[in-house]
Amino acid sequence: MSDLEQVLLEIKQSLQREINGLRQEMHQGFAQLNSRFDIQAARLDRHAGLWQAGTRWSSRMDAWAERVDGAIEAKDREIPELRERLLKLERKLQ
Repeated sequence: MSDLEQVLLEIKQSLQREINGLRQEMHQGFAQLNSRFDIQAARLDRHAGLWQAGTRWSSRMDAWAERVDGAIEAKDREIPELRERLLKLERKLQ
């Protein structure tokens, strides 16, 4: 083997070692990224669940408020009617 062949063979082996090292580093880096994305996905799932629960609670509260407003409005109409009836009864008794 000539010196040139020997140098080329050493360069080839060196490049193979470097590529294998880079391949391992890339694999580890991607594993870390996947881990981070998994953590982020879990966090986003929790946030989505909380948001959905909050939306349901808010819509139930809106429905409740509508019912209460309706009941108060009915009472507001009844009170003057009852006062008027009471005044009429008191006038008849006098």
